[in-house]
Amino acid sequence: MKNVYFATLPNGYFGSAVNSWNTLNVEKLAVPFLEEGFNINYISITDISNINFDNDDILIYTSFFQEEIRSYLKDVLFYVKDKCLIVPPYDILLAHENKGFQEIVRREKNINTLGSAYLFDVDQLECKFPYVFKTVDGSGSKGVELVNNVKDIKNIRKNYFNISSPRKIKNIIRLYQLPSENYKLYQYYYKPFKRFITQDFIENLTCDYRVLVIGDRFYAMRRDVRDGDFRASGSKKFHYDEVPCEVLDYAKKVFEKLNSPYISMDLVYKEKHVYLIEYQGTNFGSSVLRNSQGYYEFNNNQWVFKKALSKHEETLAYGLFFFVKHLK
Repeated sequence: MKNVYFATLPNGYFGSAVNSWNTLNVEKLAVPFLEEGFNINYISITDISNINFDNDDILIYTSFFQEEIRSYLKDVLFYVKDKCLIVPPYDILLAHENKGFQEIVRREKNINTLGSAYLFDVDQLECKFPYVFKTVDGSGSKGVELVNNVKDIKNIRKNYFNISSPRKIKNIIRLYQLPSENYKLYQYYYKPFKRFITQDFIENLTCDYRVLVIGDRFYAMRRDVRDGDFRASGSKKFHYDEVPCEVLDYAKKVFEKLNSPYISMDLVYKEKHVYLIEYQGTNFGSSVLRNSQGYYEFNNNQWVFKKALSKHEETLAYGLFFFVKHLK
């Protein structure tokens, strides 16, 4: 009998529920596995290092928005991922709240042609305008800036790469103490760095699409941009009308390449081209699932909308079991 381990945070948290600080019910997530005779174990992520996993064991875990917990998970799961099946896969954990790693995945898996760069030094920002600047861990509309000119770069430098007053004083002292070449090394050593990405700016967009794929079910909504802004994220202008088939087709291709039980994607559609902006495969927002009147299925080479109210835990449980059942 296969063992399935559901690993929560030490306080029992498994994200994310309706409110991000609330927990999902892991016992509901386990239902399809119980019905198929799997042996269920409920553990804390701090127990993982003390368990001797077998090759056919399954470890289902949750990530978290705080970097310290994500880093802890990356550490403890690094070797475990080679001993048993971890769900979601390790690269999904690396991509969580990390737009930089998502850029690496995008290129390795040839997902789309949206021009981008993954950097950490503000002096590497280009003067080929316009483009979008994003910190790797920004969420909603925070940490996202449209760069139109040199003035915008100066503002980014001030807001994200500012040097503290004590460091400025120390730099001035060292300027007079060190030879010029050595001072350049010193200055770089204490330079403020921050990981970020740049992406091509797609002009005149009026909306983007949030597509959440769970197993073979595609939940989708349109998000209109905010008045006087270029960002749809955080606008709260949600519409659950029909979604272009091209968007669903592209979401299907991306989902198959990312190989996860569920993926939440932000996509834009412009002149018959669809682009992946970012994605999450663990602890993502669920409003599109909770508020949709149904979901899309791909049957007989066409998209069919199935009207149904989906329960949160039951649907995620479906996706988890679907992934394990169809794993090659």
